[in-house]
Amino acid sequence: MSSILHLTVVTPEKVLFEGDVNYIYAPGGAGFFGVCPDHAPMLASLQPGIFEIRPVAGDPIKFKTKCFGFFEVVKNNASILLDAADTKSWLNALPLKPLP
Repeated sequence: MSSILHLTVVTPEKVLFEGDVNYIYAPGGAGFFGVCPDHAPMLASLQPGIFEIRPVAGDPIKFKTKCFGFFEVVKNNASILLDAADTKSWLNALPLKPLP
């Protein structure tokens, strides 16, 4: 049993976030949902709304998006695929590090 999820948040333009988290809360097409480590495999549509990410190290991160997308989790690897994102709000909300 693992105690972390590896999360990647992606738009068509770039990877916005990649790191280890303890919890993800997202606005699904059928309502909000939460995902913890060892969650069953799942694929869900996303709608505009508020997301919460709880990184392994650091404070919880909340951000709002106006875009749609998809969420997938398989074997403690989660992906949030957004059709677009307001990069400025991401830069203000997340402690982003440049990716190679």
